[in-house]
Amino acid sequence: MRSALVVIDPLNDFVSRRGKGWPMLREVASDVGLLSNLRAAIDVAHERGLPVIYAPHGRPDGPRRYRYPTPNQDLIRLSGFFRGFGGRYHCALAPARDDFVASPHYVSSGFGGTNLDEHLLSIGVEAITLCGLLTNTCVESTARHGVDLGYHVSVLTDAVATWTPADQAAAVNGSLRHVVHCLLTTDEFTS
Repeated sequence: MRSALVVIDPLNDFVSRRGKGWPMLREVASDVGLLSNLRAAIDVAHERGLPVIYAPHGRPDGPRRYRYPTPNQDLIRLSGFFRGFGGRYHCALAPARDDFVASPHYVSSGFGGTNLDEHLLSIGVEAITLCGLLTNTCVESTARHGVDLGYHVSVLTDAVATWTPADQAAAVNGSLRHVVHCLLTTDEFTS
């Protein structure tokens, strides 16, 4: 079974100290060792020859307007998330030359309205391991969508983060364990 690592939203607004979301994300990101674990997962995937696929979030002024925006979409639009510096990849987590960058998602799932599924199918991927941001929104939504599409889905529990420890625990210890096929630590993925 061919596998790929899917890196969701490693954008400056989430993971840079100057990012709009960093003050809210900092506690959980620090607790799990987010940046170092994301980097380790990406490095090991490259070393093993696994495809590394990026599933970026689109800017709030992107090509599609939603008639009924969600609270997250309103937050992104009103706060100016993902514009300029905030919408670029963190320098330590940017895609390498041979990595595939899917078209942007504008709600939560990295699959929703993007070319992610089409690309994974074109290269024969059947299993995906997810990491990135935010655990209880884009990661969980991408996981659910991936399962619905027939992928074997794993999540790296210490290479994902969200706003609060309670939200992180609810996603990792609650909903995700009922949705995905496998929950792994970065050490388990890299060994």
